[in-house]
Amino acid sequence: MRNLKLQYCKEDTTGIRNARQLLLQPDFGHKDKELTYVVTDDKIYAISETGDVVEEPKIIADVPNIVGAEYLPLSDEICVATADGEVLLINAVSLEINDGTYCDVGIECMAWSPNQEVVVFITKAKNVVVMTCNYEVLGEQPLDAELATDQQFVNVGWGKKETQFHGTAGKQAAKQSPQFQPPQDVHTLPQDIHIAWRGDGAFFAVSYVASNVGRTFNVYDNEGKLQHMAEKWNGMQSALTWRPSGNWIAVPQIFPNKSTVSLFEKNGLRHREFELPFDLQTESIVKLQWSSDSDILALQTATADAQRIYLYTIGNYHWYLKQVLVYNQNDPLAFFHWSSGREHTLHVLLESGKRYVYRWNLAVDRFQNMVCVIDGKRVLLTDLYKAVVPPPMCQYTLELDSYINAITANSHHLCLYSSEGVMHFYDPSGLPNTPVVKTFVLPPNEKLPQIGQLANLTQLKAKNKLLATQSVGNKTHILLLKDNESENRSYSIESREIIDGTVNAIAEGIDDNVYVHTVNNGQILEIQLTDSSLKTGRLIHQLTQAADYMDFGLFERPRKDAQKVSASGLVTLRSQQLLHIDGQRIDEDVTSFIVAEDYVIYTQLNALHFVDLWDRRKIATRSIERGAKLVMHAQDARLVLQLPRGNLEVIYPRVLLLRLIGSLLDASLYREAMLMVRKHRINLNIICDHNVEMFCSKLNVFLAQMHDSQWLCLFLSELQNEDYALNMYASNYEASQQHYPADYQVDRKVEYICGLLCGLMEQATSPEDVARFRLPIITSYVKLGKLEQALLLIWKHKQTDAQLADQLLKYLLYLVDVNELYNVALGTYDFGLVLFVAQKSQKDPKECLPYLNELKSLPLDYRKFKIDEHLKRYDRALTHLAACGSEHYDLALDFIRQHNLYKRALAIYQDQADIHGRICVAFADHLRANAQLETASIMYERGGQLQQALLSAKHTLDWQRVLNLAQRSDESLEQIASSLVTPLQQQDRHLEAFELLKQFTKWSGEPPLQVLIDGHLYGRAIYEARLLDEDLAVDLLVLPTLRVMK
Repeated sequence: MRNLKLQYCKEDTTGIRNARQLLLQPDFGHKDKELTYVVTDDKIYAISETGDVVEEPKIIADVPNIVGAEYLPLSDEICVATADGEVLLINAVSLEINDGTYCDVGIECMAWSPNQEVVVFITKAKNVVVMTCNYEVLGEQPLDAELATDQQFVNVGWGKKETQFHGTAGKQAAKQSPQFQPPQDVHTLPQDIHIAWRGDGAFFAVSYVASNVGRTFNVYDNEGKLQHMAEKWNGMQSALTWRPSGNWIAVPQIFPNKSTVSLFEKNGLRHREFELPFDLQTESIVKLQWSSDSDILALQTATADAQRIYLYTIGNYHWYLKQVLVYNQNDPLAFFHWSSGREHTLHVLLESGKRYVYRWNLAVDRFQNMVCVIDGKRVLLTDLYKAVVPPPMCQYTLELDSYINAITANSHHLCLYSSEGVMHFYDPSGLPNTPVVKTFVLPPNEKLPQIGQLANLTQLKAKNKLLATQSVGNKTHILLLKDNESENRSYSIESREIIDGTVNAIAEGIDDNVYVHTVNNGQILEIQLTDSSLKTGRLIHQLTQAADYMDFGLFERPRKDAQKVSASGLVTLRSQQLLHIDGQRIDEDVTSFIVAEDYVIYTQLNALHFVDLWDRRKIATRSIERGAKLVMHAQDARLVLQLPRGNLEVIYPRVLLLRLIGSLLDASLYREAMLMVRKHRINLNIICDHNVEMFCSKLNVFLAQMHDSQWLCLFLSELQNEDYALNMYASNYEASQQHYPADYQVDRKVEYICGLLCGLMEQATSPEDVARFRLPIITSYVKLGKLEQALLLIWKHKQTDAQLADQLLKYLLYLVDVNELYNVALGTYDFGLVLFVAQKSQKDPKECLPYLNELKSLPLDYRKFKIDEHLKRYDRALTHLAACGSEHYDLALDFIRQHNLYKRALAIYQDQADIHGRICVAFADHLRANAQLETASIMYERGGQLQQALLSAKHTLDWQRVLNLAQRSDESLEQIASSLVTPLQQQDRHLEAFELLKQFTKWSGEPPLQVLIDGHLYGRAIYEARLLDEDLAVDLLVLPTLRVMK
């Protein structure tokens, strides 16, 4: 779906008339120097071009009757063959002429192989001579030699025409087999011979006139051996070319009802054809040649009044006529030649000596959501937003009376530029019936030379004006074209600006700025556009390598203060190589790109990448089919790619979807956002996670737009305690851009959002809203864990509308397991609700009903106890058991011990002293078993068992509590204190042990200072001894110990 976009048409004058061949010799030693050799019938000229200076042509050889020439870069020589049979070698530096070889019968034509290892000569004796590059003969045989018997075609009947389907032609077409009719007089046919090599140099084809067949061709290998002869067909013409990729040999052919270019396989069988838009009998094909990359097939034709070059491309097995170059008979076309070193570059020489250098690239022409494809006099239009129609089919067709060469468009009009220089403007809003809005002709301008056609034709967006370029020499004229609303309906050149270099790309920016790129030095310049003039501005970027494609991207990004900041980026791409944004290198081996929203999307061999224009960061990558290229990006986030064979593929990248969904959410268009999210399987959490603060403030708007209750239910059911904007969809969001309410926590998101929505839905009063919110309220109860409230709500509706209640319960069973729901219903103690749920469960009535009947027979509080015990709600069960009275104290005590409900029991039975004490003792036993002796001592004390409390306290060495309990239980304080001294000393609590001995025991003789000495409390020992006037004890106990330590 790509058109040929003319990057530049460079004109210069060689001054060489009647040129016949062009030899290109790039000078690798000088960056800006290029040598070109022009061959006429008897002379060879050298043209040197250095920078902006084109030197005068210089004759380097004067050789009569030249039939072929080839530049040999390895030896830096020019090989020239003459009709007299001479093969000469001309040194390109010294201009010395040497003999290569000689043919005594004369030479008809010469052709070197693409790798220049083999050369083919056709002699005037109609012999094929194949030589090496050193002119050693590899093979020689006559043109009309026959194939060996084992090499001839054998027809076994496979794929016969009689067995094939012929459509509307019917069965009779199967019975009609065209018979080859030998020409009656072959001498009247053109006798010229053409040679075409395959791109790899393994085979070549020779077109000639055979005496018994007429025009045909033979296929030879690179050693001169005949491999195949063409299938016999009438109407074959002399021109011949072999596609460099090797799959087809193209030959013009005339049929009784049409003119075609037939495509033959290597074995000579006719493979397919494409029909020409003209009659070969009135407009004959002089030459065919494929571009070096096999993308473009050029046909040179001649009529009585003009000569033309038709440029064809192929896609999805359809041949598209992309451009037609017209040359008047007053200055006829001499020849054309594809450049082998520069992609899609065509050199054209006229008989007057003028030379044009055309350079094209393949690009997609877009108008709004339409893709425009040129095919001869038609433009094939397809709105890929509405329908993805695979090429060569299309949705709409516009047709002119002349061939279309270029398309440009702005937001209002579509401009078609024809080969005759006429501009047709359309308003496609009324398709399929679209009238021509206006037609203008660009008349000749005296200030500018008249050249083939305008390049880089661009229709400005904001103004009804056109921008184009014309290159003359090493200068480029940038033209601002304005329509003249007059009777002659013509365009005038309102302003022009001349810059150095050759402009090959234009991109329209903002604020009346246009950016141009010069292929000579890789500079991007700014051209300022005012109302009626152009002015060269500053240098924007200097690229390391010249680019072939350029586009301008403008985008806006919201800030935290709800304002938007604008930014832009200039994207350039060297043909299938380097991608730059504002001069910054992004990636290499790039095959196509497109600017969509605030992203640059580009493809590599089998990958699709997304780059954020804001920070030049690659945010996403996905795999695509090998060789796919971008076609367009539609407003619904779809991305259309064209595969190598020509068919289309539509994808919806997540990055673009999230960008579109985010813009819908920012505009509070929740219904449209929900449609996009559901259609493309985006997680519904993004609806609130995109901007939580804004979402929570507009819940009423959200609920008002959700007309379908199922959408609300789906949204609520998918809520998770996770910020999907920063996790799953982090490619489109940054943490610094997130906005949360003050009391919001991500780990409680479900509770927060469901609580707010449920509160608003419960406040609904209109019957429509009440009916619409029934299921979402139930869903929110489930997400909040309030299953009992959900069941009670359904049971409430059961009392008034049984059918509605059944539907609500059926929906609830989709969300919750029926067994869990049965237990929740049982926990309501309402047996009517239990039976209502049990009917929807898989429980056996023989088991369920007896159990329920048994429960019904029990007293109310005890029944609730048994239900709660069954549901393992032990706290509530104990509450109901406490209400059953004193006859269940033993059961309660066992229940407390079994389920460890001591704390709950102490709170429930605090006013019932009998069982309260027993609970305290049981709790104390439990604590002591778990080594919690301090708490156990307290509980024993509360339970009235002071001895057990004393024992537990002694184990904790809480001597104050021990003495307190001992005093209350009439125990001997001296004995109890003495029993605590040793354990305290073992715990290094010597001072406390001394205090016990000092206060509660009686000693005879010396005070118990040894306890302090054992604890190394010497200062306290001396203090106690001095306090009691026991100086002897100091001398006998303390000082000896200190001496020993010293």
